[in-house]
Amino acid sequence: MTVLLGAVATTLAVAGGVALGQIQGSDDPVLPVAVESAEPAWRDLDRARQDLKTAVAARDSVQGAISRITGELNHEMGRLDQLGNADTGRRLLESEARQLVVQEYMHGGHLEDLVFVLGVSEATDAIWRNALLSEVAEVVGGTLVATGDVPGERQRTEARIGRLRDAVPYLNDRLVDAEQSVAAAEWVVYIAEINDLADRELAANGWIEPTERHWYNLRWCESRNNYSIESSNGLFYGAYQFEPRTWRTVGGTGNPAHAPPEEQDARARLLYARRGAQPWPRDYCGRWLP
Repeated sequence: MTVLLGAVATTLAVAGGVALGQIQGSDDPVLPVAVESAEPAWRDLDRARQDLKTAVAARDSVQGAISRITGELNHEMGRLDQLGNADTGRRLLESEARQLVVQEYMHGGHLEDLVFVLGVSEATDAIWRNALLSEVAEVVGGTLVATGDVPGERQRTEARIGRLRDAVPYLNDRLVDAEQSVAAAEWVVYIAEINDLADRELAANGWIEPTERHWYNLRWCESRNNYSIESSNGLFYGAYQFEPRTWRTVGGTGNPAHAPPEEQDARARLLYARRGAQPWPRDYCGRWLP
């Protein structure tokens, strides 16, 4: 995708995305050299919306991970308390083994994974128990020893708690990044909606779409491509020298010079789509438009 508007060009110049010519005392516009760049979808509403969906999904994934980690951490802390007593810890491990058997069996686990059930006195399905016993009897002894290793499991639980705690700050940082990405994607959709409206009104009104050269020349004439400029008489603002009342007719709020460049660009397109070059007098800067 090539660089579209002067505001984006200025931003990309810092990142190496566009090269600007040097001003050498001339009043002629200095045009950016368009290069390929991964530019936001300012003028592609479908892609902007898809990018937003992707950003939201990524944020939700991080939030889900934080929720799971928090739940696991609380669970392990509770286990650690129970493992502090040998009898309570042994009962905990036996209970967990029993639950593991059910989960593994329901999900098609191997017989080796089901061996814990053989030590559960409450089991009532004698046929199933006997069938398992005939196939995995040699593993039973080792399994029973493992489920009784309360001190060892306490050490392993402490290690798991440490790893979970270490993960929380990292995930919180990723969540901040993800939320910022969502906010940025929402902004791109907002601007893309303005440009989409401009596209439809351009088609309906039959105006010729200005090229990027047209727009750059207009901005250079009006403001020397300065998006934050305010005229000395206090009547005109921003790169396109909007009057406040004209800015409001295309959905703008506040001071046009305080709006981000991409918003000024989009609202200038919408103004042109509705009124052509009329807002910019032909005998002055309007001569740079079609």
